Amino acid sequence: AMAVPLAPAVAQSTPTGPRVRLTATKSDLVARRHRGKAARLNVGVFVSALDQPLELRVRRPSYDDPLQIDQVVETAEGAEIRPLPPEVLNGWNGLADFLKIDVADSSGTIIRSSLRNFCPNAYERQRVGDQGPVNSLFPYGCYANPFTRGYVWGIDRSWAVSPFGYRGPRMRVPDGDYRVTMTITDAYSQLFDIASDDATVAMNVTVKTVKDRHCESCNHARRQALTKERNGSAATNVPDIENPDPAILPDLQSLPSFGIRVNNGKRRSYLTFGANVWVGGASSLVVEGFRRSDEDVMDAYQYFYQDGEPIGRSQVGTFEFDTRRGHTHWHFRQFARYSLLNAASSEIVRSKKEAFCLAPTDPIDLLLQGAEWNPYLADLSTICGSPNSIWIRETLPLGWGDTYYQGLPGQSFDITNLPNATYYISVEANPGALLHEQNLDNNIELRAVILRGKPGARRVTVPPWHGIDTD
Repeated sequence: AMAVPLAPAVAQSTPTGPRVRLTATKSDLVARRHRGKAARLNVGVFVSALDQPLELRVRRPSYDDPLQIDQVVETAEGAEIRPLPPEVLNGWNGLADFLKIDVADSSGTIIRSSLRNFCPNAYERQRVGDQGPVNSLFPYGCYANPFTRGYVWGIDRSWAVSPFGYRGPRMRVPDGDYRVTMTITDAYSQLFDIASDDATVAMNVTVKTVKDRHCESCNHARRQALTKERNGSAATNVPDIENPDPAILPDLQSLPSFGIRVNNGKRRSYLTFGANVWVGGASSLVVEGFRRSDEDVMDAYQYFYQDGEPIGRSQVGTFEFDTRRGHTHWHFRQFARYSLLNAASSEIVRSKKEAFCLAPTDPIDLLLQGAEWNPYLADLSTICGSPNSIWIRETLPLGWGDTYYQGLPGQSFDITNLPNATYYISVEANPGALLHEQNLDNNIELRAVILRGKPGARRVTVPPWHGIDTD
């Protein structure tokens, strides 16, 4: 079990924080399974936050520093930051050893015991009252890009999440009667001041093997599609602005490439890689295209938002529809460009990747002021369009990045005839500087790669970046 030191004492009056509670929807249930398979305990067990949200912020001050975690507690004087011991972290994946599960047989003897990690941002989330927000505000999932800087985990006030997601824990035991007890471990009971009655649930479980093919409790719950109601109206009479105030602009930043591999084919060898451009600064990136009459061209406009409302726009080039096989989409060349450079920083191969349909794939820094924690609830989202579209929108929320993996010939780098040497993968945001942003100096990031091997059997070595080994 994890040993977690207690948080340091606070000189002033300690805020109470949320009431964290473990609950179960049933105290008795039957777990059916097919012969030779484990039974799955599909019981509604939830961790809820009452009185105020459970909010945790995970960050690294720099890429050379270890992860840190803080709890944000609401007080009469405002938000108070409470540092938590780093030992509670399971990396970016959640809280380590949060829940203990004991399985006892009919005699009361514990025959199975296990510890489970916990992601407060679980996809399975339910309301337990109407004192909190109508929609859950926290992001979905506990995950990270290799270069994520800050993330937020939590449970909204009067909301609850499942510590198991959509699938309950498995029980590989003989048919019979059992007593299953689930307990929030002592370390977290102390850190979050959880009462003993709120920290444990127990249930009687009967495990049965079914002979027919139908097994109702064996079916896994399906993830429901996230829907939302859009109440926004179309913006009208948005003025054109040639020189927008930098204080309201996004800041596009490139991350080092990652997931770098060599694909050796029969005749050619290609260097494949992942690349991410993310949005920092003060606002999200929003670019819309309006189609010209009788042309496969759209005029592209970047929209500037303040307090959720568009206050201006500026033309930033065009979108062109590509009818070539394998393309058939609107090209958004303004977003990013990928190149392979030699030791003299000269471009020797350029990726033919030109089209981007932006999506918030990676949380990079959700601790930025104004960052969009749950982009699925945002009023603005990307609409990439079709050949018949008269309008498209490309948007990337503040704090999020979009990862593209270049694995296709032409988009990846052809290294067949390149000599063994050190090269650099260049990820460049906003090539041509058509998009308005706060800072152009952080648009290019290089990642060193060392090519080795013989023709037809090329290989690559990727040195760690600031100690972060991604390949």
